[in-house]
Amino acid sequence: MFYQLFQSAKTEAEFNELLDLTFTENERAMMLERWKIFDALDRGLSQREVAKDVPCSIVTATRGAKVYRENREVIQKYLDILKSTVLNRPS
Repeated sequence: MFYQLFQSAKTEAEFNELLDLTFTENERAMMLERWKIFDALDRGLSQREVAKDVPCSIVTATRGAKVYRENREVIQKYLDILKSTVLNRPS
């Protein structure tokens, strides 16, 4: 159901519109925070360093680290996509 809904967005603006309708501002911020945690862990930072870098609580960094450890290969695939997308955006 959600796959088809989000896949129906034809532009980034439409996708962001769906995100705005589906998630609160806080929920969107939490999703972004989670991916920043994954990125920091991928760069080899400790959980304490992640908490300072992101910034977030150590508890949040620990939860993210647990998910990262359990799903490293899949997270790496999406981190690679995220990094290439961000790096390829025009300034």
